[in-house]
Amino acid sequence: MNILVVSDTHGNQRPLRDIISSRGPFDCLIHLGDGVKDGIDVARTSGLPFHGVCGNEDFGVPFPDTLRLVFSSWTFFMMHGHRMDISAYQSSRVWEGHLANMADLARKEDAQVFLFGHTHHPLLAEVDGTVIVNPGDQYIGSSTPPSFAVVELLPDTLRLKILQRKQNEDWSTLISHEVYRLGGNAVGAGAKA
Repeated sequence: MNILVVSDTHGNQRPLRDIISSRGPFDCLIHLGDGVKDGIDVARTSGLPFHGVCGNEDFGVPFPDTLRLVFSSWTFFMMHGHRMDISAYQSSRVWEGHLANMADLARKEDAQVFLFGHTHHPLLAEVDGTVIVNPGDQYIGSSTPPSFAVVELLPDTLRLKILQRKQNEDWSTLISHEVYRLGGNAVGAGAKA
């Protein structure tokens, strides 16, 4: 199963449509807020199942602030992140605390993966056995190129990668990570740039 994860599209559906046509097929689309209507529209026209959470700029859409999903034997907990007082411009020491809090939230939900948006900066890390992913953004005014995450689910392996658009309009892997299940426990293989 291949899951496409995006966030912070803010009305810009073009990169999302390009991702689906050039990097698919995908079995599901997840939008982590601030443009969740974009995800709904693109999923509907692409025939993909859709899951999403509301961000601080999503108004009038009937989606929750947090969501727990189980795919196969893997559990995901997701939120936009705006209620956590996070910013991409905070110090690395402050971010260590945020990442520890995210790992704690995931553990409380029995989730191996924590997905969030809001900062507009891609992130893929493993903290205390929890994989934490921010797919970045696709916002027209962004200071970084559009990016997205792909989660490949296998029975005993979880493969994650973040791809970013390059100047030649192609998508290339920015960072990747694998998690293996050994005797019921998840063991990370480390992130690779």
